[in-house]
Amino acid sequence: MNASAYRRRLLNSSMAFGASVAAASLVFATPTLAQDVGTAGQPDPATQSDEAAQVDDVVVTGSRISRQDYQATSPIVTVTQEDFQATGSVTIDTLVNDLPQFVPSVNSSSNNPSNGGQANINLRGLGTQRTLVLMNGRRVVPSNSDGTVDINLLPTPLIQNIEVISGGASAAYGSDALAGVANFILNENFEGVQFDAQYGVTDRQDGVSESYALTLGGEIADGRGHLVLSLGHSSRDQIFNRDREFSAISGPSGTTPLGSTTFDSTNLPSQTLVQSYFGDGALTNTGQFGFNNDGSVFSYVRTLNFDSPGGIDYDGYANPGVGDYVYNTGPLNLNQLGLNRWNAYVGGRYEINAGAEVYANLLFTEYDSANELAASPAAGNVPATGFRVPVTNPFISADLAALLASRPTPGGSFLLNKRFNALGGRRANENYNVYQSTVGVRGDLVGLRDWTYDVYAQYGRVLRTSVQSGNVSRSAVQRLLDAADGGASLCAGGFDWYGETALSAECATYIGRTAQNVTEQEQSVVEATLQGSLLELPAGDLRFAGGIQYREDVFAFRPDASLAQVNPVVVRPDGGSVGGSEIAGFNPGQPLVGDTNSVEYFLEVLVPLLSDLPFIQQLDLNLGYRLSDYSTVGYVDAYKADLDWEITDFLRVRGGVQRAVRAPSVGELFAPVNTSFPSVGTVSATGISGDPCDIRSSYRTGPNAAQVRDLCLAQGISASAIDAYVFTNNQVPGITGGNPDLVEETSDSFSAGLVITSPYDNAWLSGFSASIDYYDIEIENVIGTIGASAQLQGCFNARGENPTFDPNNGYCALFDRDPLSGNVNQAREVNGNLATLKTSGIDAQFDWNFVLADIGAPDWGNLNFNVVVGWLENRERQDAPGGPFTNRTGTIDSVFGNTFPEWKSLASVNWSHGAFGLGARWRHVGEMTQFGTTNELDAANYFDINGSWDLTERVSLRFTVNNVGDEQPIVYSPGVQANTDPSTYDTLGRRYSVGLTARF
Repeated sequence: MNASAYRRRLLNSSMAFGASVAAASLVFATPTLAQDVGTAGQPDPATQSDEAAQVDDVVVTGSRISRQDYQATSPIVTVTQEDFQATGSVTIDTLVNDLPQFVPSVNSSSNNPSNGGQANINLRGLGTQRTLVLMNGRRVVPSNSDGTVDINLLPTPLIQNIEVISGGASAAYGSDALAGVANFILNENFEGVQFDAQYGVTDRQDGVSESYALTLGGEIADGRGHLVLSLGHSSRDQIFNRDREFSAISGPSGTTPLGSTTFDSTNLPSQTLVQSYFGDGALTNTGQFGFNNDGSVFSYVRTLNFDSPGGIDYDGYANPGVGDYVYNTGPLNLNQLGLNRWNAYVGGRYEINAGAEVYANLLFTEYDSANELAASPAAGNVPATGFRVPVTNPFISADLAALLASRPTPGGSFLLNKRFNALGGRRANENYNVYQSTVGVRGDLVGLRDWTYDVYAQYGRVLRTSVQSGNVSRSAVQRLLDAADGGASLCAGGFDWYGETALSAECATYIGRTAQNVTEQEQSVVEATLQGSLLELPAGDLRFAGGIQYREDVFAFRPDASLAQVNPVVVRPDGGSVGGSEIAGFNPGQPLVGDTNSVEYFLEVLVPLLSDLPFIQQLDLNLGYRLSDYSTVGYVDAYKADLDWEITDFLRVRGGVQRAVRAPSVGELFAPVNTSFPSVGTVSATGISGDPCDIRSSYRTGPNAAQVRDLCLAQGISASAIDAYVFTNNQVPGITGGNPDLVEETSDSFSAGLVITSPYDNAWLSGFSASIDYYDIEIENVIGTIGASAQLQGCFNARGENPTFDPNNGYCALFDRDPLSGNVNQAREVNGNLATLKTSGIDAQFDWNFVLADIGAPDWGNLNFNVVVGWLENRERQDAPGGPFTNRTGTIDSVFGNTFPEWKSLASVNWSHGAFGLGARWRHVGEMTQFGTTNELDAANYFDINGSWDLTERVSLRFTVNNVGDEQPIVYSPGVQANTDPSTYDTLGRRYSVGLTARF
């Protein structure tokens, strides 16, 4: 057995034993009344005894040091379980994404692109892989090859509050914390029995959500130990785009169920015949031509001679003779992904003696989700991946045969684009099976003044199984096309590709493929820490924390054999080629297996500099350093220096600088080359989206039109096609892959802020507090890819990247063109250390509460106001050293995680009186400009209300109405999906939820 396997086996055995002990001990627990929870998840002072009310040492997120009254020196925001319940959602990411500190990313509406139903969070818009997710201050096992955590794994019923800090936190926690940390704190001190149930539905009677949770906790062994157990189930129904008016027509595609061809630019039919056939002297023969059911041919450009078959309009975008014909895939995509999830968590601790307390916990989550897309498209405009139809095929109509015969080489095959509706939609059913367990011992170092230690081992594993249906075998389809009888000898009826296709069950089985992919991720952590007071200084105790950590991440992706199959490329006698990836439908994939590990040493000191002086009530300096030895990039270090200056009882200044690092992940390093189909949008009025070589784009009509034309020719568009070239699709073929030569990312962050607590006894002002913080984060050697859209824009000098329009420019070298069609053939989105990513801005939070009776009003209860505001000063990205910075401040794009409003806020007001409570929320997303255009998108404002009623001391009811005004999302084209950004804008409309909590 190798060392790695031995470590995992040892961890598994230890944690299974610890979890078993904890579960068995629960039988002896004596439940008591569930403890009330107050602000920031702390026990309500009104319920505490004098003894229990004594202040214990605390540890704040972002630091390893514990001390009484210790406060965060980094910008921090805290939300509670009550805040989550006010969303009416069954997943915690809904609340997180409402916060100004986060740019929403993959979530419940992420169908295409999708991450299999996961919920990933993106702090400061710097990437989900740069947001470190903790549970009770410890890492959560990642679910992706880039180290991103799926927060669907967390036990939602036990989350008592979430602490979020901005800026690098690698000195405290290690790699991945470049943007900051989200620490999900569980209530492991829960006592009693609590049952919670919730039901929700939209105003359109769809998207039903349900959640049920049972939580038990109590003391064991005469108070020497404590156990808590939580069981939860939640579900969410799927909603299709067709169920909402704004998304019913969306997702334009040039590959349709009718089938089409783009004639080879080196073997074009007679221009005179084409113009005569369509009765349009301006129509060129280099466009895309489709096949009507009656045997006629129509033009995708201006939709000439289009015959809507059987009254079915596949278009939905352009009327015949007005605009280009494209297929409407929108109705067949999901607006909201379904979810069926089970959570279980058990945690316990037992005090052996004053110097040792053992503890253990086990988290288990299993959930199912799915995404669904329109039927598989197979485009013939991609060499070695499309289809070639020989002129001997029996399904060629007389009209098409005449056009083919007019070519210089009439016997040559032609390209076929086809969408296989006869197989149904593409669906990926995802199953996640996750567990994470921790076993440790902690306690006081007897004989040493307030010194403590903590040693633990942790192991987590995520098993993801994805079953795909609706895929098509390219080789099987090509065999049917090449058969002299059209494939009738291979399957009943053969393959009639002309117009709509109705496959027999035998032929559907012959070309259809179901695939199963398996992904397994493991993380092992062993850590030992020591902390306490070194000596007493005039201004307070000099405190120290230090430790050592070993961490190992193992990732394995095992695709279905058909998805990994690559057929040899065969060049046909007529010059066309077939072969390449075997599967059309979901993207092909190659196996990936890899691991990384590190040994890390860290220390931190809290130095009290001054105290009890005029304007210096307390001044502390917090210093931290971490040295890490990674198996991939070697030694890297991180550090921090934070200052906390308490000027008076009511005014505090905080801030500091941090150096953070992120080592490349398994996927970023070792991912094999895989096929992808990135979106580049369609040609817009400005031409920024789509293919700049399109004759309708602003590139071809602007001041540099001649240089653009020359560059298009140099890239391979033929002279016969250059002045008639159009691009009617919204995707291009590409490849993705890792890079074993990557180095670590580094970030430098700076923050400075003020915290104000009201010094007044006045009833109006005593409950006021506020904080305002400035942050500035700059990341260098950013690991990432230059997307297909950015490649095209950079190559054609959209923002000064290629002023000489040099075909050898670095951006131009990232993609190729098909010499037959002229279309982009291969956009290489392969990982590299890019240049710089920068962001800066201001966060402000205001809280104000008062008792109505105390301000002279009737005794009608309490009012609480809370406002969290984010102002984005700057968001820039530089793709190459020395290259231009692209400013994304105040813009929105067609890619998840690239929405950067200048202003974003979340405000709430809550009233409570006796057994009743009523609240309202205002979610605001500021106005934005569509990136690369002059299109201005209005601000979005959503209003929610919620209420509660304590029926008895132990049973309470609650309700929510979200998006009271039924505001529709801001739509734009091309959007991320469904004509909008569903992660940013509310796509469900008005919705309701009711809940019940019973405590015993």
